[in-house]
This record gives sequence, structure tokens and C-alpha cells, in this order.
Amino acid sequence: MLNEEIKSAVHDLRYLLNRGYPRDSAVEFVSDHYLLELERRHLLTRCVFSKEEIRDHRSRLLNRNEVDGKEVGVDGYNVLITVESILNGEKVIRCDDGFIRDLQAIFGKYEMSDSTEPALTEILRIMKDLDPEKVVMFFDEQVSKSGELAGLTRRKLEDIGLEGDAKTAKGTDAKVWKYEISASSDRVVIERSEKMLDIPAEVLDVKRTRLIDISRV
Repeated sequence: MLNEEIKSAVHDLRYLLNRGYPRDSAVEFVSDHYLLELERRHLLTRCVFSKEEIRDHRSRLLNRNEVDGKEVGVDGYNVLITVESILNGEKVIRCDDGFIRDLQAIFGKYEMSDSTEPALTEILRIMKDLDPEKVVMFFDEQVSKSGELAGLTRRKLEDIGLEGDAKTAKGTDAKVWKYEISASSDRVVIERSEKMLDIPAEVLDVKRTRLIDISRV
């Protein structure tokens, strides 16, 4: 995936972002210049950052031993989709800012599948190991079957013996960033949160997948 064309596109976008160009227009300009297909455009949008953003995002990332005894708000679909990608052996990216992100342009079109329950189990297993005081997962209520997914999550929390809850909500980003620790790779959530936990990175410690490290390009 990281051929010379996409490497040049990444370097060009970093150059523009470091000089203060607006992200959306910079991504569009670089993508159009190199005639990039959708997946590569999505990579630029999600994974390339300015030096200032990189320093800011990385400063918020916690080590796993810093979660003990804290309350964690989880951006449900954001984390779930990335963990599903890992378990399914699909491409995930270690981005400029150190966060793990997928390239699934699903957004509000998520549908539960055979991958949903294993991914949810893996997320909660990771959280159990980190020993937080409480975990609350938020799912966008506008997405189909979010209530069903929240119910499944609550049952699994009880089964695993992890203190927490799962809720549907409007404006899930704002719900998540109010917690002591936020779990998400969404740029808006990161920039509004005090501390961040990268759950997919924890999953990658025990699961193999097609990891692409764009931070080394």
C-alpha cells in the first residue's frame, strides 16, 4: 500500500499541515494531485498530522498501568470497528500521532456481524486486565441496532465481572471526552480529552494483523 506515490502524498500533506493549511482542503488538494483512490484518501484524512498535532496527541496517550482505578469512557463504534479490523486480519495503520486506526469508511452504516461479538469480547477482556474503576461504552443512537449492541455489551460486562455500562446517545464524542480517560482515535475526542487510551494498540500486543506504520514514512 505504501508505494512511492502514497509516500510522496504523505510527505506533501505533512508539509502543508505543518504550515497551517486547513486539513480538509489540504487533503483534497494532495489527493486530487496524485489522483488517489478512496482508501488512500481515507488514509491521508485519518492518519497524517502536523508536528504540533503529533506532540499534542502523543502527550495525552497513557501507558496501560495508568488506567488502574480510573473511569474510562469508550467511543463504542470507533473502537469496535478498529478491533474488528484487527481480528479479521484487515489493514490497520499506526498513524503519525501513534494511534491505531482502521481504513473502514463505515461511519453511520455499521451493521452487526459475526465479527461483532468476538471484537466486543476482546475489548472488554483488555479493559478487565487494565483494572479500571468503571467502563462506559457509548454507541451513537442514530446507527441501526445500537440499542441491541448496547444490551449485548451490558450482558458481557456482567459476564466478565467488569464494573460498567453501555448506552446509546446523541453526541457520543462529548459523552466520551468528559471521562477521566477517553478511549477513541477520533481527532476531535483526542483534542478535547485529558488522557487517552488506545484499546486497539493493546489488542495488537496479542493479535497479529496487517499493520502499516505510516509514522515511519
